[in-house]
Amino acid sequence: MSGNYMKVATTPEVWAVIRASHPDLQVFSTYSNPDGNDGMSSQPQMMTEYGFLHCDEPIIGALTTWEKGEKSYDRANEKHEYWLCVPARCDECE
Repeated sequence: MSGNYMKVATTPEVWAVIRASHPDLQVFSTYSNPDGNDGMSSQPQMMTEYGFLHCDEPIIGALTTWEKGEKSYDRANEKHEYWLCVPARCDECE
């Protein structure tokens, strides 16, 4: 993965239609920190990007974050973000 893309925010509806329309999309990258204690972030979160087999970059991604609830499985104030991965010049990449 070269990282030559920009994340462009999209709606849950657009993201869901792309996922449903392309069952051949595969998990491209993923990050899980459900307890918020991995040392990189205290924010509980799950992130997944999807792409096509043999491609260098993903095409869509999603991030869910939440606050720790009273019980370990509680997800208080859950928030979702969705994005498209758009090709970019290297000086524009994240």
